[in-house]
Amino acid sequence: YFELHIEQGPLLEQEGIPVGVVDRALAQAWLDVTVTGEDFHAGGAMAPRRDALVAASMLVQAVEQIAVAEGGRGTVGRITVQPDSRNVVPSQAWFSVDFRHGDEAALARMVAALRAKAEQVARARKVKAEVADFWYCPLTPFDPKLVSALEQAARTRGLNYTVMPTGIGHDAVYVARRVPTAMIFVPCEDGISHNEAENITPQWAEAGLVVLADAVLATAGRAKGE
Repeated sequence: YFELHIEQGPLLEQEGIPVGVVDRALAQAWLDVTVTGEDFHAGGAMAPRRDALVAASMLVQAVEQIAVAEGGRGTVGRITVQPDSRNVVPSQAWFSVDFRHGDEAALARMVAALRAKAEQVARARKVKAEVADFWYCPLTPFDPKLVSALEQAARTRGLNYTVMPTGIGHDAVYVARRVPTAMIFVPCEDGISHNEAENITPQWAEAGLVVLADAVLATAGRAKGE
């Protein structure tokens, strides 16, 4: 199985590289973080507050700091607050965490670091902070022979390429669990995807297509393991 896709990131365009040969998919850990404090009127004094949102904001910042420190990726994409009232100190804040890394041990360290930070913040802010596992996807290597076929196709065509991971859960990540799989990336303008501004040039599309076609023809008819 071969999959051709835009990079959904800026690296290829910035480096002037028309083809990315994808050799693996990053491991991913999704977490749910719930911080529970206490309702308190906004007109009340500051000192006794157990503000769940303020505590949660410290953990949101920690997600970015941990990801940078480990050379991984960390994102908070959703936040909800209760009771969601303009004049009430939030009693509960929930947010999602998306950690990704090319090393499963490093990913485990990232999760552990967030749990440790949550305990620290909970003590300091007099709140309860729970970090719960939501979903995990292991590191997924792609088939070395198919990756080599893509590299050879790019070299034969005289196309500059780089070998790189994908941090995104493409179809290929799941297909790879059953059959030999590899991916090709082509640049996209400013790394934008899933947006009306998403765009690629005909030249980028052609580069990906010829590498795809050549690799398919080179491997057609081969049984698994050949």
